[in-house]
Amino acid sequence: MSHASQFIIARPSLQDPSFQQTVILLLQHDPSGAFGLVVNRPLPPQAWTLPFPLYLGGPCKSEGLLMLHGHQEWMDMQTQQEKQIVPGIFIGDEECVKQATQQHAEEATGRFLMMTGYAGWGPGQLENEISQGAWALVKATSENLFEISAQDKWASLLPSIIPQPSDN
Repeated sequence: MSHASQFIIARPSLQDPSFQQTVILLLQHDPSGAFGLVVNRPLPPQAWTLPFPLYLGGPCKSEGLLMLHGHQEWMDMQTQQEKQIVPGIFIGDEECVKQATQQHAEEATGRFLMMTGYAGWGPGQLENEISQGAWALVKATSENLFEISAQDKWASLLPSIIPQPSDN
């Protein structure tokens, strides 16, 4: 079963420093492995020279930057369908980066994240980690991605492991 287009949330038992207290948006998950972006690790301002914040998308090096955004108006209809991950979350292209740069210069805010790096898993690796309880699966929404601050995202989205009482 594919978990693409969902958040995986690191459980407190996951102590790997690369993934401790991370929220990852899975962009791909199939028999060949999984690929996602950490969405709650902004880099310190001295680590980037862009006109907007840069996030560490994961421990694997990426060629260039990756962008997630919530601006449907930045794309034509065909591109929207091709690049939409879930409603309101899109993978950005060069034109979107230009739009983000312009918007950030005008408003200093925006519904976008720029990332360097990514998180990747080989065949069966993520499934094994999920079955061992290292990750919680949570529905990805644009509200959770763009409206919860990076520092609050993990605690806000991590499901409780305490069972809820039955109504019976």
